[in-house]
Amino acid sequence: MFKILPACGGVLMVLTSVTLAQAAADNPHLITRQDPPATCTACHDSAPELKDDNGFTSKNLPLDWPRFNQNGVAMCASCHDVTAYHKVNLNVDFPSPADLPLNPDHEIVCETCHYTHGRLDSDKPQASFCFLDRLLDDQRLHKSFLLRRDNSDGGLCLTCHNPDQGSKQ
Repeated sequence: MFKILPACGGVLMVLTSVTLAQAAADNPHLITRQDPPATCTACHDSAPELKDDNGFTSKNLPLDWPRFNQNGVAMCASCHDVTAYHKVNLNVDFPSPADLPLNPDHEIVCETCHYTHGRLDSDKPQASFCFLDRLLDDQRLHKSFLLRRDNSDGGLCLTCHNPDQGSKQ
């Protein structure tokens, strides 16, 4: 169930708590020991050993690119429309912070800003939203978006996009 509300720059859909509960239960980004090994090997060359059943998170782990079956963009594109978001496969000609990894070709990929495994909910806002979003959609504000850094004030984006120097895109 959802209702449609006007929002900044478009339409905002507000999900009911039943739909959000189902979405949390069906989070393909949260991996547990109960998941079959094929869940992991769709993207990785082998399934990792999970130590407990609280769900695996990859937020602060380094990326081991050779262990992926596909490149970072192709993996995400198997479920997400990657053309609807930030441009990817862009070569970066400036130093990238260690927590925002580039692929082996020194390009921005989905995993540069997003980790792949973890909870979709967050105890605090992670992404920046306009005033109407903040007022009308508190549940969306508390999604993690699997962001490697807090972006509620644009800090993640400003790592590369410095408004005083023009875009480094």
